[in-house]
Amino acid sequence: MFNFFCRLRRIFLFIGIIFFFAPPCAGSAPVLRLATDPWPPYSLGQKGGALESGYTFDIGTEVSKRLHCTLKADLLPWRRVLACMKNGTYDITFPIQSKLERKAFMVFTNVILEDRVFLWHRKDRKDGLSEWQTIDDLKPYTIGIVAGYTYRDKMDQAIENGIIKTEKINSPECNFKKLLGKRFDAFLESESVVMSFFQKYPEYRNQITYAPQIVSKDVFRIGISKKSPFAQMVPEINRIIHEMKEDGTIDRIMTLIK
Repeated sequence: MFNFFCRLRRIFLFIGIIFFFAPPCAGSAPVLRLATDPWPPYSLGQKGGALESGYTFDIGTEVSKRLHCTLKADLLPWRRVLACMKNGTYDITFPIQSKLERKAFMVFTNVILEDRVFLWHRKDRKDGLSEWQTIDDLKPYTIGIVAGYTYRDKMDQAIENGIIKTEKINSPECNFKKLLGKRFDAFLESESVVMSFFQKYPEYRNQITYAPQIVSKDVFRIGISKKSPFAQMVPEINRIIHEMKEDGTIDRIMTLIK
């Protein structure tokens, strides 16, 4: 009887080890939980609801498929997205840029895509804003920015140090309305986001243009909560990202949405 219980104990111990070291997607109906904020053309849908479409939806779906997982994707305010990454309520977020303070609670994959950021202004301006070259050239102007977003390098430093005057808004769509209402002089935004708004509001295309100087490039990755079991799978996710680039999946997704 003693030997029987010893054997039984070893069996349960063995089963426990298998489950402990099993990958996150082992078993039935595994779920990869993604949180992001509404940001056309990356993420479309109603805030507080499910992610419905966009680059994020298609890329997330493809990554989860290749991980043999089911994607559960929700749209939340950006600050709450970051809070969810801290506490592990969700596994991943995309698109996101790697920043030092975020590395305290997230690990990041390799780059998935890049998006150019420009300074957008009204076409009827007659001053030298469109010809700006340095941060000092922007000191006379008020620039619209999205709260919580990063513009990298010298621009971020200029914003944080108050070298240029900025007005924070909660969504990119507010930038268009405030610019056309002459509430500020220009706004910072990525090219793909503005193009998606031009598709939705074609009348904006004839009123808004950009200064040719590239402000920065948004370098987007998948951010993974350190409290998620998927944090241990970064090498595998990076392999999938490389595979998606090589087989043309990323390019097809970007082309389909554009």
